[in-house]
Amino acid sequence: MKKSTLFYIAFSALLACATLAISCLKGDDAEPMPSAGLTMINAFIESAPEGVLYEIDGRPVPSEFYPLAYRSYGYVNLFIGNSRELAVYAARNQTRLVDTTFAAQDSVFYSSIVYGTADNPLHFMTEDHVPDGAADPNTIAGARFFNLANTSHRVTLRIGNTDPIPAFQDRPTETPQSGEEGEAFVPVPTGTYELAVEDEDGEILATRGDIALEEGSYTSIFLTGADSIEGSYYIGVLRQPVN
Repeated sequence: MKKSTLFYIAFSALLACATLAISCLKGDDAEPMPSAGLTMINAFIESAPEGVLYEIDGRPVPSEFYPLAYRSYGYVNLFIGNSRELAVYAARNQTRLVDTTFAAQDSVFYSSIVYGTADNPLHFMTEDHVPDGAADPNTIAGARFFNLANTSHRVTLRIGNTDPIPAFQDRPTETPQSGEEGEAFVPVPTGTYELAVEDEDGEILATRGDIALEEGSYTSIFLTGADSIEGSYYIGVLRQPVN
């Protein structure tokens, strides 16, 4: 009888604590936990078809993005911290492609972009924010363009029949430095367009139609593929969250 009474008292106390904790979480004065956001983009052509494996602080990202297929992306929320560890592996043979640290600040969105070759894997990170000086970010469309293809060509992005935007012209394959320097979204004409990427001789490498660039949207556009693989050029389009 004494054991049953003690068990009942202990269970009641535990239930009361759990109820109190839940009520505190639901309280009107509860503050959201500080967090950052990370978009992961796999433009590493030699990872096809298995993909790449992203790990944060030694822990795999959620299973729906583990592995992350070539020409696809994923998004995760992150705890904030000044030294978050990011590693990327080739799923095929567990070769480490990326090993870096970065600061994750509250309410800031980042992108991690992996590309290159097995002999020279490349990676850069961007901070994803509205264009500097934008009076009202919801009234413009923003875009940025990265050349992530394994190519000797310099390439230009064309948005419909509009004149090429200077920042999107004559772009060699990105280096990690140029990728970071090109993180800014720039205002682009709103509307629905066919996108085309051409080389320095005016030859069209890839097209993609019916791309909507709407007010308040911020879109990353990138060329993937390789000179050595016929028909591999592809224009990736990804609308992204910004701060």
